Amino acid sequence: MSNNNPLIKALPPAVDYLSYLTILEYNLTLEQLPLLHDILQDTTLTANIGWDLVHLLLPLLPQSQQCLHDVARLGNPREVVLKVTELLEAIGTTDEETKEEEAEDELDETDGYERAEDSRPDKSPLGTAVTSEKNASTANLTQAPDLTSREVPSKISRFSALLDMLAILHPRIKTRYPSRFLSTSLQAILPAYATLVLDTQATEAVFSFINTFAGTKRPRLPPRKSSTQVPTKAAQLPPAASDPQATGESLAPEETALNERLLQSFLTFVAEGYMSYLPVNDNTPALSWSTRLLEHLHPEKNIPGRRTICTAFEEDEALHRRDSTIGQMLALTRDLNLALEDLRCSLFEPDPVANDDYTDLPASASEVPLSRPGCLYLLCASYVSAVLFRAPSTQLQAPGKSTFFSLLSDFFGDPSSSTLGSESLSLIDSLLFLGHYTLQGDDLRSFLERPENDSVFTKTLQYFSIISANTPSAALRYAAHLLTSKILHAHPNDQLRLSFIKDTLQHCPYENLKGSAVGWLKDEILAANPPRNSSAASRPSEDRNIEKTDSGIFATPACIATLAPHLFISPNSIAAKDEFKAHEGFFLTALNFYYLLLCNEGLKEKLDLRGAMRQVEELNVDGGWLGSMEKGLWRFGDGGVEGEDGDTANGKQMNLLEGMIALCKKKER
Repeated sequence: MSNNNPLIKALPPAVDYLSYLTILEYNLTLEQLPLLHDILQDTTLTANIGWDLVHLLLPLLPQSQQCLHDVARLGNPREVVLKVTELLEAIGTTDEETKEEEAEDELDETDGYERAEDSRPDKSPLGTAVTSEKNASTANLTQAPDLTSREVPSKISRFSALLDMLAILHPRIKTRYPSRFLSTSLQAILPAYATLVLDTQATEAVFSFINTFAGTKRPRLPPRKSSTQVPTKAAQLPPAASDPQATGESLAPEETALNERLLQSFLTFVAEGYMSYLPVNDNTPALSWSTRLLEHLHPEKNIPGRRTICTAFEEDEALHRRDSTIGQMLALTRDLNLALEDLRCSLFEPDPVANDDYTDLPASASEVPLSRPGCLYLLCASYVSAVLFRAPSTQLQAPGKSTFFSLLSDFFGDPSSSTLGSESLSLIDSLLFLGHYTLQGDDLRSFLERPENDSVFTKTLQYFSIISANTPSAALRYAAHLLTSKILHAHPNDQLRLSFIKDTLQHCPYENLKGSAVGWLKDEILAANPPRNSSAASRPSEDRNIEKTDSGIFATPACIATLAPHLFISPNSIAAKDEFKAHEGFFLTALNFYYLLLCNEGLKEKLDLRGAMRQVEELNVDGGWLGSMEKGLWRFGDGGVEGEDGDTANGKQMNLLEGMIALCKKKER
């Protein structure tokens, strides 16, 4: 250790602490870090300058990690924790103006920290004497090191290092109200984590931070291969210094419960952030809980030779990592004494006073809310572990049906909203999973047969039918379609079922959803008019909750007569090719349904199909419905060949339409 080194030569009491910080700013390089580590073992020195070293050491990561640990162990914990919190807030800032300011600050830091001196208060208690002494002490020192060629540490590296420091700092703070420091830190971590949530290392850093407070109250898991390199302490750190500002006061009575509740709340918000930003991986949205549950409940529907989603989550490393991450969150709920019943109560029976905004520091545990989306994800994860992985420790019953239906309004809002279906894929997947998990058994029919639940029935169908039409994930659209069909067919009132089908055909703006309505009608008609030798086992599993009967409106001509004007629509009013193209899918579905009725002589006579088609012809359709469909093909499809725009797919669709029209005309004769 050379006495000529400026970091040694200027050590207090040679200069005051403020001047020494300035000297460090001008002379700190990677080569000086081992020397600085030795210097920082002086507890008095580190307690006085540690808080202002953090922003100098961050740009030198990872080599400066040891010095950051020194600051966290030996600096004044109350001052350093506030500085760390401030730097985390800077990471979590998203507005463009602040981003530019942060970039400028980083450039200044890597360029020798020229502005650091100007950012300090010049007016000290010693007045100009300090300034003169500082100038004299630094006159012969080297110029600020040129670090512009050095790559600035990534945001995730800084985030992990700062959380590592907080894990050391918070246990050191000995005050009557430590929750005030913890609450401030947690609020700074969440926005920073939100900007890094797609990085696995960020989530691992958060888990490590929580474990510092929670400990481990469960058996250790077997080691697993990790795809990321998470910084860990190679060896136990030396003992930390005591809190120099500790007064010896005991904790306030409510502090233990309040600190635990803060961490519980923090975990639920972390779960919300993680799940909300999960991307689609190989056409697999989020954690695909709803799809995996359907594969588990109906294995007979899995296509032989095609990899199931359940298998994909076992074999694909990225997907398996998602399961592992949510599994670690569930383990942390146990470590933090966050019972599943607490999650359930916060989700299904939210406190009307609770507010997601921490505008003031909470004074009691009851003032700290849990994230409702976070509770939903953790609760669904516990159900998934019980159903798919047969976890023996899950002792929580499924929510009641009325409770589930009310939950949809809370998360989806108004069913007529234009944004319905654009929510995060994780939220949609979780509610679809919960729907399929909850709405099982014959008690769904008994719930729906109560007249007071008719509005709930209609509103729920609106939610899931619209999601089945416009959510971007095909897997979630299919799961929503199956759930809509299950709820629709379970209602004992056939007039209400027919009314919903008619309303969908008449008013729905989504053509693919109109196609689904034709499918619902077909299922209802086949269930109301069963062949005498049929059995429940011969029908698709999702339709087995449709009561088979020879009575009801779906066994009479009234059902077709009611729906024919909205089912067998003419393309005569369509003026543009793009508009016709938008209707192609529905036209094809209607033709398939019409052909099904034509092929079944019993149904054709019983439902008076001819009478319904005469009703359609009376609506000024020249040449009947099939004739108007043929004219539409001639006008917009050039006889079913490839269009002018080279749309081969459109040409194939036109060919299918032409083929179905020919089959139907042949069957009509």
